[in-house]
Amino acid sequence: MKKSILALLFSGAILFTSCETEAVVDSAEVQKIVDAAVAAALQNYPNTQEIADAAAAAATQAVNSGLATLDIDGAIEAALSAADALANPTVVRVGTGGVTYISSNTTWTNDKIWLMDGKIVVEDGATLTVEAGTIVKAAAGTGANATVLIVAKGAKIEAVGTADKPIIFTDANDQIVYANGSTSPNRSVTDKGLWGSVIILGNGVVGAANGEANIEGVVSGYEFTKYGGSNNAESSGTMKYVSIRHTGTAVSPGNELQGLTMGGVGSGTVIENIELIGSEDDGIEIFGGAVNVTNIVIANFDDDGIDLDQAYDGTISNAVVIMAPGSDTVFEIDGTEEPNDAILGEYTVKNVTAYGRSDAAKFDTFGNWKSDATGFNENVLFVDFPAGTTLGGIDADTYDGAGTTTAEGKLNFKDFIVVTSDSKTTVIGGQVEEASATWISVSTTRPSGKGADESVFGWTQFFN
Repeated sequence: MKKSILALLFSGAILFTSCETEAVVDSAEVQKIVDAAVAAALQNYPNTQEIADAAAAAATQAVNSGLATLDIDGAIEAALSAADALANPTVVRVGTGGVTYISSNTTWTNDKIWLMDGKIVVEDGATLTVEAGTIVKAAAGTGANATVLIVAKGAKIEAVGTADKPIIFTDANDQIVYANGSTSPNRSVTDKGLWGSVIILGNGVVGAANGEANIEGVVSGYEFTKYGGSNNAESSGTMKYVSIRHTGTAVSPGNELQGLTMGGVGSGTVIENIELIGSEDDGIEIFGGAVNVTNIVIANFDDDGIDLDQAYDGTISNAVVIMAPGSDTVFEIDGTEEPNDAILGEYTVKNVTAYGRSDAAKFDTFGNWKSDATGFNENVLFVDFPAGTTLGGIDADTYDGAGTTTAEGKLNFKDFIVVTSDSKTTVIGGQVEEASATWISVSTTRPSGKGADESVFGWTQFFN
């Protein structure tokens, strides 16, 4: 790997003055010292761009502060110290099992590894801030003892990474440290179910009895498990450039955790540029609310890629879904669970590319729209699915064929394309009358300009 040297650029000679001395130092000599310090760091620590950059910056600062003497030993010492901070960061344990409450504004910084253990609950009125580039790990635990980060109703999370410094949530036995950048030295994208998940709960409208429910995957009986209310515009904070890995352990069969779970989360919440890798259940699951999700990669999940429930009323836009051999469906979308159908929710899902597997265990995997699902689905491209793959099911009660936007109480589709040698009849699989399915077509070659814009995903593991 070519190493970038971040030493300051010097033109010609440098004049260093003090009250007693005056020295003229050639920039080439300065660069030699910085180069030597970087080389020393790379011999003693992981040979990565992150180590090279940190060592160069530290050495440059050391040389600048003592330029008259050109202290090469001091520059090397500074470079090694900077490298050591990345390779051996301090680990701060948050929780010791059970439930740990964050009741005041708290910041997790990007110079430490933050190790969660148990249920870490950000309480109503508190904000958890996670700095760009921070690594957060989760202690192992199964069933009711799974480690979970829960942002409760009325709380906020401000986890704002960047394309260069994404925030990473992973398991405790992942050996990743800051010296590795965003790629783990020991974890595979197929590793699953090694901790719980990230859960965000809010006061948005949900299609459940009495407008409130307890989030699945967490033992009930606590106030912090509740979600739902009347404020679909509420903000639960911001998540940008966040990678959540190796999640989805289950409390019990049918009561699982996902990669990212949101219940009753309002549209004031910003969820953008998210990567979900290796969930033992769903990639993302949203229960009601109106939160919008933009630019999301969901890969190697066991159940469904995008799972929407309880009258979700927001928009998911620009998503890539990458199936595992045992994945269930790309989409599983349910309607309201409010007994009087007074809360319907018209979601929008658009601009999606789904990649199948030739070794898929199932064949009805394009999606299930069931339980009176209502919403609009547009510009979805299916690629690399094995021959014979079909729709899983479409509820006849709300299905309304082709459409151009959301419509109250209706389930509509537009511009679905399956890249396959199968016929359209095979792809539909008898789930709807073929005459009404003008919204779906087949193509033997991949069309351009359809599905997701994958150019925005260069920061993720799958597109890096």
